[in-house]
Amino acid sequence: MTVSTTSDRHAGQRAATVWHAWHAAGESTVLPDGCMDLIWTGRRVLVAGPDTGPYRYRADSPQSMVGLRLPPGMAPAILGHPAERLRDQRVDLADLWSGIVSDRWCSRLSEADDPATVLGEIARTRTWDPPTWLAAAADDLAAGVRVDECADRFGLTVRTFHRHSSRFFGYGPKTLQRIFRMRAALGDLAAGRGVAATACRHRYADQSHMHREFVELTGHGPSWYLPARPGDSSVNQASGQ
Repeated sequence: MTVSTTSDRHAGQRAATVWHAWHAAGESTVLPDGCMDLIWTGRRVLVAGPDTGPYRYRADSPQSMVGLRLPPGMAPAILGHPAERLRDQRVDLADLWSGIVSDRWCSRLSEADDPATVLGEIARTRTWDPPTWLAAAADDLAAGVRVDECADRFGLTVRTFHRHSSRFFGYGPKTLQRIFRMRAALGDLAAGRGVAATACRHRYADQSHMHREFVELTGHGPSWYLPARPGDSSVNQASGQ
């Protein structure tokens, strides 16, 4: 799978990321990132729910896609459906909105010179008003702030914070925080930072803890994501959208 991205579109409070992907026939893997995507396949709009582990996508033939990756928590406000109901799924927009509405968007996308612009228009739809603190909460969790401290900052009980998190992010705040930490560690590994240094930098208890987290969230241990050395076929690279 080949992916290119830009980040100049907007959805609500935060910039959304436009990506273009070309899938060869066969299977590719998408890793969780705490976000949800609107994806134009050339025939229909798919909503990619928040993933809790590696999502295996199989293309029966070569396929080109355009997607809009929405900031964490924004998609439910657009779609009018809780993120937790879409967790680990790829759902046709027609299953969430009326056929008339989804068909109209598909027609516009089919005719558009730049489908990403139309996806951006979909993203400006608002069915719900998300909590004003949502983006700041995501930033706090990404920075490693404890869940109870984060809830207290916004005047919420931990239970209420968890309920809002499940509705808008798709899972509880602790799971979102684990995903953010994995993605940050993944960047260091891909840049060639060693496993031990990465585990320490991102405050894993030890390398074994980091290994367990990576296997659960990505399907592979951290060493899988280290850059391959010349002549070394024992170390592999993999990436998600």
